Amino acid sequence: MHRSRRTPTPPGTSIRTRIRSRAAARRTGVRVAAAAAGLALVGGMAATAPAASASPAAASAPPPAAARTQQVEYFTPQGHPRHTTVPVATPKSLLSAHRARSAAELAADGTVTSVIRNGPTDKKVDVVIIGDGYTLAQQKDFHADAKAKWAQVSAVEPYASNRSLFNVWTVDAVSNQSGVSGDPSKGVVKDTALDARFWCDDIERLLCVDTGKVESYASKAPDADLVLVLGNSAKYGGAGYNGITSSVGYDGIATASSDHRDSAQVAVHETGHSLGKLADEYVYDTNGTYSGPEPAAPNVTKMSVAEMKAKKAKWYRYLGQNSPDGGKVGAFEGGGYYPRGLNRPTDNSIMRTLGREFNLPGRQAMIDGFHRHTGR
Repeated sequence: MHRSRRTPTPPGTSIRTRIRSRAAARRTGVRVAAAAAGLALVGGMAATAPAASASPAAASAPPPAAARTQQVEYFTPQGHPRHTTVPVATPKSLLSAHRARSAAELAADGTVTSVIRNGPTDKKVDVVIIGDGYTLAQQKDFHADAKAKWAQVSAVEPYASNRSLFNVWTVDAVSNQSGVSGDPSKGVVKDTALDARFWCDDIERLLCVDTGKVESYASKAPDADLVLVLGNSAKYGGAGYNGITSSVGYDGIATASSDHRDSAQVAVHETGHSLGKLADEYVYDTNGTYSGPEPAAPNVTKMSVAEMKAKKAKWYRYLGQNSPDGGKVGAFEGGGYYPRGLNRPTDNSIMRTLGREFNLPGRQAMIDGFHRHTGR
């Protein structure tokens, strides 16, 4: 059962600001490079209906939401990542539960608050946290949950050693009902601002949201680089939407339960994709042997230890060193969803199983990602 919530006092100092959109070209370039290397990161959107049309205007029009899908990454209770494809459209059962919000709810909706301010937005990584399933009377609880979740995320290296590189903002999304759909059971429907829901794609721990609504709230905060959605729930779950093309400029969305400590690991893993441009290191046995070109991602390779040393490529600098996720850095067979033909740096990092650490090459990739946003 979800914990009871306190009745808040009026929120503290807050700001409303318009976003300065970043040029998305460099991020798009990274995604294209990864796709060309045969390892498109989990995420993005795909049309599932044929694109036949009778005119140029019709050809350029996007398919209806009901015909589009998004790839998402989710996590089993054991912390093993998996990915699937879900419809863009919000289920009709959730939409039919919506009611109009009151004047007070609308007035509070979209309020932006600075949680941590370490410098100007163009010199820092700006994290935007949005809550779903928090009523007007629970916005103070959302602020507390956002601070607690960021504390959990930033306790993981290399975040812990680089906290000064981050700004953190919250955006209030006022829901008509407390909690999220699918909690505690599959048939539960809640009227919430972002339509967060467990049992997405019939997968209990997959916590989906309406990504268009998320973007509308994220656009209110300054220069969003990372977006984290907290579902007001104690149930374990989350999701990663990576590679979404956003007019705001962020690389993806991570969802997590507010009151389940392990859900912070979901957000950490997902930022491995968005910030570190890391590939997943887990495999699907049915994929067989990888036969494509050398991947662009810094943590998977076709090369052996000897080849990396000879070419001074990939993670050659770390070969033989002790890694924080256990063991020594080498070339472990399997990664990027392929059990054969690709190697990963270590046996079991957070890019393979939640609850682990980033390996040494992964940590460096994350730091490089931080600095892409800080201009260093």
